[in-house]
Amino acid sequence: MTTAATTQLAECIDTLKQAGEQALTQPNVDEFIEIERYLGQVASMVREQQQAMWSREAKTAIRHLENQEPLTPEDKDVIRAFIVSDAEHYVDQENNYQDWLNEFRRLIGELVKCANTVDRDSIGVMRGILKDANRLVPDIRNYLEEKQRIRKFDLTQGELDGPTCRLLARVLKEQLTSDSR
Repeated sequence: MTTAATTQLAECIDTLKQAGEQALTQPNVDEFIEIERYLGQVASMVREQQQAMWSREAKTAIRHLENQEPLTPEDKDVIRAFIVSDAEHYVDQENNYQDWLNEFRRLIGELVKCANTVDRDSIGVMRGILKDANRLVPDIRNYLEEKQRIRKFDLTQGELDGPTCRLLARVLKEQLTSDSR
């Protein structure tokens, strides 16, 4: 990792921070559209940094996988870093999961109440509840998918047969060269 790349990443994160502070001071759609753009830029830079930081070790792990040689602890670390470290850190950092479940329960309860007396007002209320639930459920599903991804990865680490080694080698190669992974 070069000093210039590290400096550029830090500057981009600082710009994101400033934009975030502005957006939180005066929340509006345009401010958060800008935040989404900055988040995309930072994510791209972080991905490139990971590719650069792990490139040598990843190439060694790829060679071991392609040749079906025993993996070293370093190989296993690099494979984990590229395949599931984002999921692991997301799951560790996420602190709203229980709140999401509670909110989903509440929304379903409110929907059930409204269904008991359907009229012009309750139809609008139900539409609002459904809009909120449709926003919430993808967060819950994503969290659970990331946990499942980690579990599946851990299960496959003991079963590294030829096809699995080739698949991991291909995924690592894609991770090293991809602009979007």
